[in-house]
Amino acid sequence: MKSKIITALLFSALLLSACSGKKFSADTYKEMRFAILPASSVVFVSDRGMLAASYLDGTIRTLDTNTGKAVLKMPAGNPVEALSYTGNTGILISADRAGFVKLWEIITGQLIKSIKHSDTAVFSCAANPDGTLFAAASGGKAAIYRAKNAVRIKELNPAPNAPYRHVNFSADKKRFLAAAGDTINIFTVSKSTGLKKFFIPESIDIKNELSIKNNHAINSAVFSGDSSLIAAAGDGGVLNVYRAEDGYKVWSDPSFSGALRALAFSPGSKYLAAGDNSGRLVFYSSKTGEKLAELQVPSGIYGTAFSPSGKLFAASTSTGVVKIWETPKDAKKIVIDFSGLKTILLSLLAAAVI
Repeated sequence: MKSKIITALLFSALLLSACSGKKFSADTYKEMRFAILPASSVVFVSDRGMLAASYLDGTIRTLDTNTGKAVLKMPAGNPVEALSYTGNTGILISADRAGFVKLWEIITGQLIKSIKHSDTAVFSCAANPDGTLFAAASGGKAAIYRAKNAVRIKELNPAPNAPYRHVNFSADKKRFLAAAGDTINIFTVSKSTGLKKFFIPESIDIKNELSIKNNHAINSAVFSGDSSLIAAAGDGGVLNVYRAEDGYKVWSDPSFSGALRALAFSPGSKYLAAGDNSGRLVFYSSKTGEKLAELQVPSGIYGTAFSPSGKLFAASTSTGVVKIWETPKDAKKIVIDFSGLKTILLSLLAAAVI
């Protein structure tokens, strides 16, 4: 009987020792630099290590992380502020400082369509998950377009005394957000019904559902991969995470010293990454706000992205460098630590003798 108890205790001790290992650690994989001016945004365009980065020199490049080489160079003509991509259509969307939103064929790099969205800089663009819609935000104007013909189907009311800075669609295709000033406006997105659907089969209804007061000017606001959370951050150095259904603040981190503009949830919504203009990059448990890892990059972070599988993570920086890390399969990796095992064994042996 005593031997069984000792065996059980020993197994428990080993298990506890294993689970007390190091938490999330992102391992540096590669870094690539093809421009002197800042890399403003980055998105993965495949799960085989291909990504696209935009630059303030007016170019967009597709980069192969396997070879460390640039594959295509797309001349946008104006400093590019943001990128968005959905694999369903193979179309890359860019937003630039001259007020244009442009659609690119990702395989060939050819320009498909150029839209004059505004007379002022477009700060953000976003495609919905199936690529049928995209949105753009600039100054007092935010609008939603149909992707196949680039027709504007919805323009939001002007934001009083506050520019629209960010737009984003939820992964479940049910919601859309537009951030202006310190407010996140959330809209429901649904297919039209009744006579409207009869006369316009592809029509969509977009209704204002909720407004969240963030109390700090917002640079970036994004839905989590499971559509349950919204992360928002900006110039105040405060990261807030809200429940998407009712705007309840789940957790907050006010510890950033620089302005935040780079936010990304992992595909499974387990992680949230946030980067500021001082180069501080923090990985969190998205549900609890627990800090899992913190990295210091030697330049400001402008954009962040996880690969579709979550295996890779990328950040675009103020020096034009795009850095890529390999991420762990789980936030709490099991690492067996044998440092206290000798003491445990001696104690168990003593108990056996007694």
